[in-house]
Amino acid sequence: MSTSKIYLKVIGLCLAAVFLVVGYFLPATEGLTHAGILSIALLVATVTLWICDSLPMGVAGLLALVLGPMLGLIPIAQAFTGFGTTTFIFSVAVFGLTAIVSKSDLAVRMTKVMVKWSGADSKKLVLAFMIATGLLSMVMRCTAVLVLFLGFAYIILASAKHTIGKSQLAKCLFIGIAFSAFIGGAATPAGSSINVLAIGMIEQATGNPMPFLAWMVACVPVCIVMIPICWVAIIKILKPEKIDETALEALHEKANALGKLSIEEKKTLVFLVGMPVLWVLGTWIPKLDVTTVAVLGLAGMCAPGVKILTFEEFQKAVPWTLCIMIGAVLSLGGMVSANGGVAYLTGLFLDSGVMGLGVFGALFVIFIVIYFAHTLVPIGPAFAAILTPPLMAFCLAMGVSPAIPALVLAAILSGSLLVPFNPGMALAYRDNCFTPLDLFKTGIVPAVIYVTLLTLWVPFATTNLLHIGL
Repeated sequence: MSTSKIYLKVIGLCLAAVFLVVGYFLPATEGLTHAGILSIALLVATVTLWICDSLPMGVAGLLALVLGPMLGLIPIAQAFTGFGTTTFIFSVAVFGLTAIVSKSDLAVRMTKVMVKWSGADSKKLVLAFMIATGLLSMVMRCTAVLVLFLGFAYIILASAKHTIGKSQLAKCLFIGIAFSAFIGGAATPAGSSINVLAIGMIEQATGNPMPFLAWMVACVPVCIVMIPICWVAIIKILKPEKIDETALEALHEKANALGKLSIEEKKTLVFLVGMPVLWVLGTWIPKLDVTTVAVLGLAGMCAPGVKILTFEEFQKAVPWTLCIMIGAVLSLGGMVSANGGVAYLTGLFLDSGVMGLGVFGALFVIFIVIYFAHTLVPIGPAFAAILTPPLMAFCLAMGVSPAIPALVLAAILSGSLLVPFNPGMALAYRDNCFTPLDLFKTGIVPAVIYVTLLTLWVPFATTNLLHIGL
């Protein structure tokens, strides 16, 4: 570990301690009790630990939940309530789907279909990759899909004899795959861990479950529109070279060598199609909620006679740090809310004058500021934890659905289209395939359009089509 990273970790610990000490000694104000001040200080201290990577994210979250009772903010028996929610269970169980798809050859077959459709047309190939990445990201963790399709891009580029670092096609594929993974991951609750966190916050705020289909109605239309917008920006700015059609023969041969669908692939396909169908049906059949379907699906994958997933494989596929952090954030959010912290932060929003801009204007300004702040400080879960509760109350005060900020924040915090700081984009930013300037030039217009469309469509969908929380 470099000396600078060690210094940053130490600075994070020191700042977190300072925030707690200051919060402990600050007196109560007219609008906030001492417990409310201290709970906000604890939240800020925890976010600081996340930003500076002073402790693993899950460990920092658990530490905050232990400090809460020690500081008298909440009884110890209530400190870990977030881990008892259906949201936390869903965040664990849904990775069974990621595990079985990642180990199957279905994705190789998908690549063959893409290449067959696009032929030697490099622009169509980029679009095919982006569509496939976006679709699969709707039901799998978006970063897993990103890694999967970058691997397929390597195969195609090698077959076409394109040198990574010099090839414009390589730039287009790598950037396009990353953009589509982030955007597709926002389309359904299963696409990203931040979506799971957002669902928990919506259910905390409204007292009602967030149906799978309701999320799709609010987010899928924007995601569908954004894929071609990003594609046009990428191919117009980066201009991919043509492909020699004979160079793709090796890829066709590899895919053809797989033969017919194996039994394991057919079983995997049943779960890949069946679970999203059941999630959607859960909109009308309450017993088929997302958590129930995820757990039943996981059990089915491991069941005798099916056995396409072992528990060891499942354990390796689950990002336990993120799951623990989701439980910790939900618990910490409840602690801050119970002590009046959320209400106080909401008051700051209301008193800022932003309400004078109207619903669209206020939300657009807030979301744009958050998007660019997250671009420079890529800590999506931390932003969601600290901003979603007061923004929900802010929306209630403006007479619109409190689900709006959770849905939009989940979408814009999934990954930045502007710089390679975000962990997901960092996966694509390798081998000198593209430069930060390439990324910024292709992403700036789509990023502004994305936030604009979300600000326009999500309030309309939640208020007029779904009536979430109203």
